[in-house]
Amino acid sequence: MAEGHVQKLAPHMMVGLGGPRLTDDERAILLSCRFPGVILFDRNVQDARQLMELARETRKLFLESHGYIPLIAADHEGGIISVLGRAIGVPPTQMAAARTGDIRCCERLFAENARRLRACGVNMLLGPVADINSEHRNPVIGTRSFGENAETVSLFVSAAVSAARTGGVLTCIKHFPGHGSSCIDSHLALPLLGATLEQLKKKDILPFAAGLKAGAEAVMVGHIAPLDRNLPASLDPEIINGLLRKELGFEGVVITDALEMEGVKTSGPCAADAACGAPDETQRASERIEPAKRALGEICKRALEAGNDMLLFSKPVTEVMGGLRSIENPAPADTFWNDGSSDFLKSSKARIEGLLRIASQKDREFELPGDPGIYGEIAERSIRVIHGSEALLPLDPEKGFSAVFYSERGEFDRFPTKSFVTRVLQGMEASGEKGANAGASVRFGKYALRPYGAIPNAAAGLEALVFFRGTPGAAISAPSATGDCVFLMNRRPLSEEVVKEICSGVRVVVVAGWPYAADFISPWPHVLVTYGMYDAAADAVRRRFLAK
Repeated sequence: MAEGHVQKLAPHMMVGLGGPRLTDDERAILLSCRFPGVILFDRNVQDARQLMELARETRKLFLESHGYIPLIAADHEGGIISVLGRAIGVPPTQMAAARTGDIRCCERLFAENARRLRACGVNMLLGPVADINSEHRNPVIGTRSFGENAETVSLFVSAAVSAARTGGVLTCIKHFPGHGSSCIDSHLALPLLGATLEQLKKKDILPFAAGLKAGAEAVMVGHIAPLDRNLPASLDPEIINGLLRKELGFEGVVITDALEMEGVKTSGPCAADAACGAPDETQRASERIEPAKRALGEICKRALEAGNDMLLFSKPVTEVMGGLRSIENPAPADTFWNDGSSDFLKSSKARIEGLLRIASQKDREFELPGDPGIYGEIAERSIRVIHGSEALLPLDPEKGFSAVFYSERGEFDRFPTKSFVTRVLQGMEASGEKGANAGASVRFGKYALRPYGAIPNAAAGLEALVFFRGTPGAAISAPSATGDCVFLMNRRPLSEEVVKEICSGVRVVVVAGWPYAADFISPWPHVLVTYGMYDAAADAVRRRFLAK
């Protein structure tokens, strides 16, 4: 693609960065291209001081070269989707906040999250999530949602947007028109939702309408297709220009979900009934992707023509620009690329410029006072005892016990997961601590846990780590697959058979990931549900577990 065409796209692109510091190549690209801003991920974060410096340098570069404060955005929702956790901690999930039943808790949570974001130079939250988690086997929303009820989700979305905006950050509600009825992860394929567009208007759209009324400055459109549509919503003008712009009257900025996702690349949706047929189907979603793929140039063009203002790219900007420049030049007759006076692009640029002006105004707002105790309060008020007797707790570390942590393959490398496990283990580190098997250990703070070899039903895509505290003076041997307690930290659905197999013979089960697993563990001695993995929940669980 010619440099002129690339520059035409630049004012509509939000791009990623490669690491914790700007490289010379990244500086050169950011200087030459008028991007509205950047999106940060875990790879960009070491600690709070480093994040502040990265944001400061990025802000200075944009101000000096382009004359405006850039959008510095992040998916820092809470729980497992807390990309800035190394710097500002892992907040409670939206579902945990809603389970308190207290709107004020939600407001305090989002105000505190906004305060921490702003303190590190981040001025845009890609949230809150406005999806109604109506399909319990949904592999991608789960505890990211405020819940299953449209009225409840609407109330909490409105409160979250208002509190975050008061805290000085821009908000972007997602994933329009509602990802909650999906059984497929749009990172892997194009999900066909369990509702038609008209049905979505009667239910799933309601929290988005509430968020817009509360003042959300942006909306993220998902790579999802209503039951009666063949295009992803992110490329569908009837959904963006029709439903969002005309029917809901939204005049702000519309952002695509990340354009590297398979949901926008594939030419046809996955059937909802096939996806819901087996809970482990998500693990094989990539096998159902159709061979036909949309090219990057076509995706960008169709996304803008459909009514999006901003194209989101999660990959580092050097890779994104390399990919765009490698695209074959469009035909001269293609007026999208060769006519710079397109009215819809002018309108789009005006909306983005308006958002940048708001970011500049918010840059001077007073920072709210801190409220760090809200994380722990939500944890204590939201944790549920679903089954069993409190008499089974607390456990006594002096008598020895084991704990097995289960999650999807690769998830133990994610910071929120590692942080959750580490904090659960605090206070259990006296002599006798052992990993299960020989082999490379996985470091969790000062804890080195061994991967457990025999995973029940490995087809479920799980891996396990085991902690074993032996009785003082007794010989230590590796525990069995079932221990005194099991932590289910999978965020994707599991079958009832797998859950029962994993939890058979266990004294205590902590459901910390996919909350609906608790429905399969009945009757059982003792079950705690945390509604997500976050630091304060780990602390609350540990306090319940251990003898005083």
